[in-house]
Amino acid sequence: MSRLLPDMLRQIRWCGLTRMLVTADSVLAEHWPAGVQSRKVVAHASLESTQSVALQTAMTKVMAQLPATDWQRIEIYLADQHVHLMLLPAIQQSAQAKALSGTELQAYARATLLNTYGEAAVQWPLRMQDVLQNHASLLATTPVLQNMAAKNLLAPRKYLQLSVQPYACALWAQTRLPADGTVVTAEPHMLRLLQLQQAKITHVASLVTALNDVESMAAWLLRERTLLGVQDSACYWLSEPACEPVAAAGRRLSQHLAGRLTCKNLYSAEAMTSLWQEVAHVA
Repeated sequence: MSRLLPDMLRQIRWCGLTRMLVTADSVLAEHWPAGVQSRKVVAHASLESTQSVALQTAMTKVMAQLPATDWQRIEIYLADQHVHLMLLPAIQQSAQAKALSGTELQAYARATLLNTYGEAAVQWPLRMQDVLQNHASLLATTPVLQNMAAKNLLAPRKYLQLSVQPYACALWAQTRLPADGTVVTAEPHMLRLLQLQQAKITHVASLVTALNDVESMAAWLLRERTLLGVQDSACYWLSEPACEPVAAAGRRLSQHLAGRLTCKNLYSAEAMTSLWQEVAHVA
């Protein structure tokens, strides 16, 4: 009997868990109640625009379809056009120069955003990769959350813990990325590309596309690698474990590129969400 106890403990969910995936035009959610081997509940609401008020409205509609409990963790993953990713250039410093303070670094990142996207980016929330200032770093910004604190997205619903992050960034954080090569990540309506060299990000790019448009995906991938001069580097197709829709898209791309480029499969350590089938159904 005692030998079975550890397995039983792993099946017990001590508090409820709600995971949401915000795509270009919808909010999807899955909820597991607390308990033993609890069955998940799935909810969906259309997202009318990329404005924060539209996102909050869709969130409210989704939460109304799920069991009401304050004893839960909520994870929100923002995909597609709600997140802009760019590479923040390294800050060149002499040996005598002092490192920028946190405030100065934020100002530098904001100036880079404004230079790229214009005055519209003045209120966009941003987050930078934690690396040395003399190295280029990944910068993520979420226009859909401007003028809104993350904790207010689900008000007045209470919860134990809330996390809001870009889907692609969460996936990369859960993956043992290669030191060198091209990593391609699929989102519901977009591909993301990371180029890595000696474990540092040297390039980031995105392509808005349907995952069944193999020709556009292949042409974009080959073009990006050619422009970077990294045709000889390895290429990886990253997906969550047991995520068949994304795995199938990777197989189609690999078959289309046969003889020109081989994409190796790469998997995250944990699944972000099991909502991909619902994504395909809603689309």
